[in-house]
Amino acid sequence: MKKTPLASRNLLHDKLRMLVATAGVTFAVVLVLMQLGFYGAVKRTATTIYDQLDFDIVLLSPDYLHLSKAGTIPMVRLVQAEQVPGVASVRPFYLGFNLWLNKPAGRRTQAERRGILIMAFPLDRPAFRPELNLDLAALRLPAQVLMDLRSRSEFQPWYVGWETEVGRTRIRVAGTFELGTGFGADGALIAGDATFRRLFPGRPLDRPSLGLIKLKDPAEADAVAERLRQLYPTRGDVRVMTRREIERSERQHWLEKTSVGFIFFLGVIVGLIVGTAIVYQVLASDIANHLAEYATLKAMGYSHRFLAGVVLRQALMLAAAGFLPGVLLAWLLYEVTRAGAHIPMQLTLPTAALVFVLTLGMCMFSGLLSMRKVFGADPADLF
Repeated sequence: MKKTPLASRNLLHDKLRMLVATAGVTFAVVLVLMQLGFYGAVKRTATTIYDQLDFDIVLLSPDYLHLSKAGTIPMVRLVQAEQVPGVASVRPFYLGFNLWLNKPAGRRTQAERRGILIMAFPLDRPAFRPELNLDLAALRLPAQVLMDLRSRSEFQPWYVGWETEVGRTRIRVAGTFELGTGFGADGALIAGDATFRRLFPGRPLDRPSLGLIKLKDPAEADAVAERLRQLYPTRGDVRVMTRREIERSERQHWLEKTSVGFIFFLGVIVGLIVGTAIVYQVLASDIANHLAEYATLKAMGYSHRFLAGVVLRQALMLAAAGFLPGVLLAWLLYEVTRAGAHIPMQLTLPTAALVFVLTLGMCMFSGLLSMRKVFGADPADLF
């Protein structure tokens, strides 16, 4: 004898309630996926610039917080580092924020200034990996810069040949590169050290932001770093970190030392709470409307375990029904965010699997909460 699918019949009996519940699960899935997407983007972009810098060990200021607030170190420390066994070369790297002048254009009726990150280095000692394909020849002329194609749209319009001001210095965009700055800046320029000095007239070139050290054998990074630390044992004006250490430090700063990680984690919790509340309300309402039927089943001898199974199957069906449209909608929002804000959000299989497990847990928990009404159904109330 074929069993009646009570769980699916209960859900489909009131199609409007079913749609509301599915929409609630979908909303929760989208919210959780977006929070995890932003969290993953922060983790990936925390080391975007470091990933393209060519170094094995870095010299930092004791005041270093993260790459956008690097501080400065004395050039003499770089000179000293060149004498350490195992060091192949040492290059200064300059970082600073200045104001890019947005001219009136389109809907912008007035000129406005916006902060932009400037990165610079001596052109005879390039700091970036060759894969970035920088046009160093274009930087040899005074006040010429390269513009990051991933800079936010607020810097538009600009093009190769565009002239504007950075600070109080007239500059010309002589070329482009594609890198991105993560959440530390809205846009970026690359310049030669001579142009950097013009953009920051009060800052001498003998105070670089970083010292980038290349080794003869990158496998000896830990050993050479220890030699460098011994070189500066009592000096409080420089720190030494390997590539692995500085990349870990950058991720920890953005994910643990700032509120970014906590905000996205809180967003995940809020999404699950909202989804749990919606599914619970739908299941509890459905049970209340069919309380007489549940009482009849109990009078016929069906156990609490059987009735609980009906409710939990309903919860699992809602999870499955809301998960797929939630993933599709989140994927669409990922694409919009990546294209519009240049935030590298990626919907990976492990992330989708995690959210699916969380969705199942959310709906199962709602089902467990609503079971009290089922267990409270009394056959005597039928008479």
